Amino acid sequence: MSLRLTCGLAVASLLNVAALAHADDDEFSILLRLQPELVNVSGSAAGGQDRKGWYLTDGWGGGNKNSHNWGALFIDGGFAIGERSRIVGRLGLNIDMEGLKDGDARERELEVGVEGPWGRLMLGRLETPYKTAGLGWDPLNGSFLQARANFGRSGGAFGHGGYVDNALSYSHRLGPLRFSLFGAVDDLSDLGSGGTSGNHAWGFSVLMPAGPVELMVARIDASDFKQGPPQRTGSKLGLRWSGGPWGLATHVERRGRGLEHGDFYYLTGSYRFQQGWQMSAAVGRFSARANGRDADYAALALRYQVDRRFSFHGGVRRNDQDIAGSETLVGIGMRMIFASGNLLARKH
Repeated sequence: MSLRLTCGLAVASLLNVAALAHADDDEFSILLRLQPELVNVSGSAAGGQDRKGWYLTDGWGGGNKNSHNWGALFIDGGFAIGERSRIVGRLGLNIDMEGLKDGDARERELEVGVEGPWGRLMLGRLETPYKTAGLGWDPLNGSFLQARANFGRSGGAFGHGGYVDNALSYSHRLGPLRFSLFGAVDDLSDLGSGGTSGNHAWGFSVLMPAGPVELMVARIDASDFKQGPPQRTGSKLGLRWSGGPWGLATHVERRGRGLEHGDFYYLTGSYRFQQGWQMSAAVGRFSARANGRDADYAALALRYQVDRRFSFHGGVRRNDQDIAGSETLVGIGMRMIFASGNLLARKH
């Protein structure tokens, strides 16, 4: 039985137990996220991909609508197994403006594990610590204005985009320092070896606050994972500063030949004003190690947070790549959260 199927059955059983226990300890919760965005797309790169005109979408990345989206359905459950430890599980489904995604993109997380004062150990279909470290530093993440997959930040399963099957993660907090360790099993057969290939993926992240500044370092290595291309490696170093209504974040990524084969440079700033308003601006640069693939990213946006579950946003984003040309998006959108239980109080 595959590890993914085993985890799915375990999560289903866990959620059934948690649902029965809900009346007593409130350890079952559901969260639905929806993000309709109306955007107009123009530019030579968009024309070359037949992507010009008006679209209803949820997120946009790599020249595609409903890509690197925000919409999702999360079902969480948990129960105590002692005074200070709990079994926890999550089923996350991927939803965009065309409904539930198909194929391998259908599930976000599918995980089960245990947490306590010693840390959190999870098994299943997981995000990598390379992705989660500093993901929220982009206030436009998940929208059509985001930097990831738009030449400001990396995308994909081994960047800031997807999820990895057959994975194991351990995370812990030591004072203000937070760290995560990650590994994924390569379960494809290696012909002639009598077993799996052994090209397992691994990664880690460390985040350290220091006053108003937070430092971040992350690494991913999936070279030859599931018989993919070699040199699928990435390193990320960044810092974030907060001061009153102002926020500033930046990071640098070095990506191997098996991924984007270049370096990402990203900088974003935000300013909160009046009641619920936030203005954000961001710039990025992809410096390729092959001629003709350098690209620039820029975005300017305004968001109004009605309350913690409902907001509006609008703005403009532009990409320019040396050979492919430009892509410009202008639009508006809204984010809605429908929740039950205590999920909003948790880390997700």
